[in-house]
Amino acid sequence: MPERRFYRDKYNAAKVWEVVKLSHGYYLRQYINGVQFGRGSRRRKADIEDIGIFTFEELKGFQPRKPGSKPLIG
Repeated sequence: MPERRFYRDKYNAAKVWEVVKLSHGYYLRQYINGVQFGRGSRRRKADIEDIGIFTFEELKGFQPRKPGSKPLIG
């Protein structure tokens, strides 16, 4: 089972990054207000470190919402 970790963006509190560790690298997904934005992309660990995601606050128990569900804000 791949290891999934969630990090809150320090510049935008509504944005959460998901980093999935795979055997061949990492997969990066972005969530805005709990809903996935875009498809995600395969990345190297060095790319994710350059962005600074590993320095963000790690979230425990984050549950993404399904597209089309009511927004949390507004």
